Amino acid sequence: MARIPGCYCDQLPEQTLSQLSAVIQAGSLLPTDAETADIVILGRHSDFRADSDDAATLYLIEAGHPDTELANFLIPENFPPAFLRNALTQVIRHWQLQQQADSLNADSEFQQRQFERLMSIGIALSAEQDHQRLLALIVREAREFASCDAASIFLIEPGDDGREQLVFKLTQNDSVAFDVSEQRFPLDRTSLAGFAALSGEVLNFSDVYRLPQVSPYRFNKAFDLSTGYRTRSMLVIPMKRHDGRVVGVIQFINRKKNRQQKLTTAQLCKTETLAFDEPLVRLLETMASQAAVAIENNQLLEQINNLFEGFVRASVHAIEQRDPTTSGHSFRVADLTVALAEAVDSSRQHELASLRFSSEQMRELRYAALLHDFGKVGVREHVLVKARKLTPESWLRFQYRIELQRERVMNHFLRQRLALQREHRLSSEREEQLHQQEAQALQRLQAMKEAVTLANEPSVLGDDTFESLKALCEERFTDADGQDVPLLDDHDFLALAVRRGSLTDGERREIESHVSHTIRFLETIPWTTQLSSVPLIAGAHHEKLDGSGYPYGLKAADIPPGAKIMAICDIFDALTATDRPYKPAVPLEKALDIIVAESRNGKLDAAMTSVFTCLPLTAIVPSIRTL
Repeated sequence: MARIPGCYCDQLPEQTLSQLSAVIQAGSLLPTDAETADIVILGRHSDFRADSDDAATLYLIEAGHPDTELANFLIPENFPPAFLRNALTQVIRHWQLQQQADSLNADSEFQQRQFERLMSIGIALSAEQDHQRLLALIVREAREFASCDAASIFLIEPGDDGREQLVFKLTQNDSVAFDVSEQRFPLDRTSLAGFAALSGEVLNFSDVYRLPQVSPYRFNKAFDLSTGYRTRSMLVIPMKRHDGRVVGVIQFINRKKNRQQKLTTAQLCKTETLAFDEPLVRLLETMASQAAVAIENNQLLEQINNLFEGFVRASVHAIEQRDPTTSGHSFRVADLTVALAEAVDSSRQHELASLRFSSEQMRELRYAALLHDFGKVGVREHVLVKARKLTPESWLRFQYRIELQRERVMNHFLRQRLALQREHRLSSEREEQLHQQEAQALQRLQAMKEAVTLANEPSVLGDDTFESLKALCEERFTDADGQDVPLLDDHDFLALAVRRGSLTDGERREIESHVSHTIRFLETIPWTTQLSSVPLIAGAHHEKLDGSGYPYGLKAADIPPGAKIMAICDIFDALTATDRPYKPAVPLEKALDIIVAESRNGKLDAAMTSVFTCLPLTAIVPSIRTL
């Protein structure tokens, strides 16, 4: 192969070779060092025409790629040097333009991929609602996008004293494994992150160990010293909201030539890292802005959730203030309901195979359980807290009548003794007779009081007690106004005649109306789409599968699964609660027997009841009696 400075030629006629050499050397068309040239020219002898002089074809080949032909053209022997020079110049110029076009296209395609990646990251960030997972996602995507070995994120949050602090949230590192917990620092300009947060400026260092002597900030080498790591290139970008306020800072650490390379030694950190160039910095600023918006939205959502959570808890406490005897009931039912829903969600029973709850549905069910009794605010207080059959006022009124009668009986016999004494007719025999009559009358009144006291308890009313009550209705006395009134009026008799519990039929209907009040109240709340079924679930917790429940008498197919779960938990807590003054708590084993019996009678879901009996109930509700 003949050699000409700046190119290689092969199989060219001698005269063409001379011409080509002269043109190249005279015009400096190619570098003089052929070993580093961008273009290599190869020639092959060929016939220009059958009856013509010899000719040669020149091939322009990209250096290092012998199979890549950039251009070729045919030149006859003894062709004028000016033509050859012009032809070669045009070919090389064409190749250079092609190279520029290819480079621009490659840059454009890369930028397009980067923008598409940014959009994908923005979508992913906006979709994540869990705060900790969001922060981890930001750091992971930032490292991937910037090809960084490590990255950290700091947020600006108020401290206990109300002053803003710089909070180190998390860091990720491909090369070093370590555990780092959340840390709080003063928000000042002495640290790189603090300076960026306060000034809003981007800090970019090719080697963070070589900061300017006059810089107001310093790099903390503690992490490098404790782990043996070597931080080199670093980019610190403040995360700004749309209004320019900084919510935090992202630190990009050690941009790598090869994303897969681990920087396990200081030497690798030196040879395998790159500085952050301006085009990448601009893209990462865009990403930091996206992260700021996502964090702000996430924080606002968390604040809204906390606000609503507080409202729900305040509502439950308001209910329990009206009925202190059932304090804790709504919270216990919520805990039991969530536990049963989680167990049902993971159950392998055939009947429950299709029943699964998402995290949002679990939250919806929990709110429904917490608020299921809110409608009790619409029930009259004396009915709501009625522990015995007679209201406190009716019981006091009855006691007053008994005591008034007792005083009248005692005064009656005292007057008889005084009258006989004045007439000197009070013998010991007569006095004993009066004493026995007085004792009998007082004993009769005491028996009446004891009968009412016994009947006033919310236990099962016996036939003997019922007959005693009927007899009491015939007893009459004169009140303080001189009116002849019954000792036990009809209203009190109807209340005491209740066979089980403490409520009359009318009062029971009023208590049951709390579900309708709950529905109406919850329907006035503008629930989100994810929580839209709260009124429906809460309003059906007293429905039974056989249609015997209330307020609508729904059958199994029309009752939401969450309401079926809550019904089991509500009944169980009502049975086992230790704070009900009108009934003793039922032991755990007996309560489960009652729940199972209700499921066998077609009132509660049998499959859910089966799962419920396997729950660690004493762990969920520690106050449950086991014996």
